[in-house]
Order: sequence, then structure tokens, then C-alpha cells
Amino acid sequence: MEPTFSGRVIRLDELAPRTGLPGHPGVTAYSFARPGQGCRWLLVTLDVVEEGGGIEPHYHEGRDFDHAYYVVAGELLVTIGEQEYRAGPDSLIIFPAGVVHGFKAVSPGGARVLRLGASPTGEATGGSVFVGTDRVSGGG
Repeated sequence: MEPTFSGRVIRLDELAPRTGLPGHPGVTAYSFARPGQGCRWLLVTLDVVEEGGGIEPHYHEGRDFDHAYYVVAGELLVTIGEQEYRAGPDSLIIFPAGVVHGFKAVSPGGARVLRLGASPTGEATGGSVFVGTDRVSGGG
């Protein structure tokens, strides 16, 4: 039986910041919702990224989900596969799990990015394999 969720409002000042995440230099993450923690399928995290910080190139091995990142403030240099893009405020970036992807904040003062993931299996993160390293991360 699926858990019942009644809905709620979550405020940033109620959340504990997470830093030092593998492959996420200069990122402070605030998890608003994760599968099984406040919702059934959604992953919603605010990433506050220092200038020069970001998410190192990686892909998600053996996973079947996509991530979307909405740029709230600042500018990012984004890698998706072999392509590079610049993304600023009010841009949506979509990263397929099996394609190498990542980004770096290039604007003075860094960036604020809302990370969104969803999966009907309840698995919306994990399996990260960072390119050029032997690091694997189970969650994100």
C-alpha cells in the first residue's frame, strides 16, 4: 500500500544545509522533498552554488529518471554530453540520467538552482558515476 501524504508547506529556514556532497564542490543543498520524505515521487532541492562551484560531470549508472534544474539566479556553464551551454535566470536544464552532465556557476556571487527529479518508482537520485574519477555516489 502506498503511503498517504496530506501535503504541507516547507520553508527554507526550516531546512538543514548539506555541504561536502561528493562531486558537488561549492554547493550547499537544501532538500525540500525526497521520495519517502514528504512526498511519493518528487526530489526538490535548492542548490546554492558559490562562484566556480557546481556539480562535476557525471552520469547515473543503472538509473531510469531525469533531472531538471531551474536557474533561479546567476549563470551556469552547463555540460550535457559533448555540448556546453550557458543558462541564466528563468532557464530550465534537463539532464537525462544516462548522459554525462554537470554545471559550474560562472556569475559573480554564484547561483541558486532548484533541482527537480521525479520517478514513479520513488527513485529519483543515486548511482552517480563521476567522470575521470573512481567515485560513485549512492544519493544526491
